[in-house]
Amino acid sequence: MKMVLVATIAVGVTGGLLAWKERPEPGADPLILLLAGQCWWSATLIFRIDAATLSSKVFWVDVSWIGVAIIPIAWLLFSLEYAGYTEYTARKHILLYSIVPAITVFLGLTSHSHQLLYTNSVIIQEHGIATLNRTPGVWFWIIAGYTYLLGLLGALPLLKLVTSQVDPFRGQSLALLLGLLAPWVTNVLFLRGSLPSAGVDPTPIAFAVSGLAYLGALTRFQLFGANPTPIRHARNSLFQQMQQGALVLDTHDHIVDMNDQATTALQTTPNEALGRPLEQISPDLSALGSATQAGQTIYRPQGASQSYDVSESLVTDIHDRTIGRVITLHDVSNLLRDQQRLEVLHRVFRHNIRTNVQVILGNAAYLATHNSESKAATLQEHAVEINELGEKVRSVIDIFEQSREERDTLSLNSILDECLDSTSEAYPEVTFEYAPEQTDFAVDCLFDVVCLNIIQNAAQHNTSPDPVVSIKVERDGEYVQVTVRDNGPGIDSNELALVEHGSETPLKHGSGFGLALVVWGTDIAGGTVDIESSETTGTTVSLRIPILSSG
Repeated sequence: MKMVLVATIAVGVTGGLLAWKERPEPGADPLILLLAGQCWWSATLIFRIDAATLSSKVFWVDVSWIGVAIIPIAWLLFSLEYAGYTEYTARKHILLYSIVPAITVFLGLTSHSHQLLYTNSVIIQEHGIATLNRTPGVWFWIIAGYTYLLGLLGALPLLKLVTSQVDPFRGQSLALLLGLLAPWVTNVLFLRGSLPSAGVDPTPIAFAVSGLAYLGALTRFQLFGANPTPIRHARNSLFQQMQQGALVLDTHDHIVDMNDQATTALQTTPNEALGRPLEQISPDLSALGSATQAGQTIYRPQGASQSYDVSESLVTDIHDRTIGRVITLHDVSNLLRDQQRLEVLHRVFRHNIRTNVQVILGNAAYLATHNSESKAATLQEHAVEINELGEKVRSVIDIFEQSREERDTLSLNSILDECLDSTSEAYPEVTFEYAPEQTDFAVDCLFDVVCLNIIQNAAQHNTSPDPVVSIKVERDGEYVQVTVRDNGPGIDSNELALVEHGSETPLKHGSGFGLALVVWGTDIAGGTVDIESSETTGTTVSLRIPILSSG
């Protein structure tokens, strides 16, 4: 028997050294601890067999509990790390698992002062061999049950891998389960009195089989070379990091899981939503119901600026039974805004080009038979307007292209200075009032185009006898507000429809793209624009611009 135990220790040490080389791979440290516990138990059994007196035999049994207590904890931690359940291997969990084993070690080392582990200890002669016979106490059966419980819990994750499509995982899990079952079954048979062991617990002998199984897993099946640990973490990570919001519902439409994007879309938190019916969290989304199966459905939370394309897929089990569904929320806000902008761009461009071309053709026909300076001037005016319209369209396209790129920052004071210089040169009759801020702000470069169009429109359409345009800059927390006020006739209601409704009706077309540039450019750059217009007091445009840095 001693030779078998020595071989068991040798196999365990070899496996421990191989596992040591694989540190810090998941499961390596617990496997080392597991093999160390087995070796300790085997070594104490050798000393127990060689001991001649009752007290010495009792001593080696008592200290063997150190290894006995380590084994189930190490097994569970190894299984959890190996299978990817590392959330259950945090320090608080380890301390929880260790309570019963720690008590057991203490009771083992102090067994002479109580009868919790053993109620009686005597030496008996069996087949000419002096063996120690001890009657189990209450705590013996508690630690035995606890050991089997941890063994079962550790086996469950491995059972899932037995049917894995990855060949190494199947081989690894089967070898590891064999390493568990060999001492487990041996110990059960010993406790039932079904093994002729002369009163000696043969469980450590079965560790030889465990050690060989672990060595096979380490060498033949590349235990730490091909490891299933990332599988669960990758799936969880994909679910959380996917760009779409995702809700998992059971058959009663209770929310059982959701990622961060879904909590943002539903304007809730996991604590508020999980376990509750979807109808309570988002009645509008719940009301879509089966409509999602018929095609794309747009969901827009109340009071939110985001819009989501909603799709649904059923979750089925291996028996093809529906056990739930997954609702996916894809943010299509930018897509819808771009579609809306293109519709406005198309309508206004088509209307203005058609109108100007008709005027040009009509006046050209008149000039063919009459020599009229006024008609020629009209021709020139509308040709210039078409050219300006083309420039505006080019600016709009530039803004759209820049929205997909990383943009530079510009000094706000420099932007306003250049805008005023170019506009005052083009409209010398306008009085400009502007006092630069002492503190300069770095802002998105798109505000160069935005500010230029605001100031130019304020000057160009100001028909007041004494036209005045004033610019004021004020800081507001992490934003800077630029207010441009004029004393002109105000903006036509058709133009303001672009700001108020985001689009135009077929019967209401804006006269140009200046306002569109302001609205779209500000939105893309992360700012907001507010316009107040009156025929008597003029127009006030307020820009709220994010500050990227200040100096």
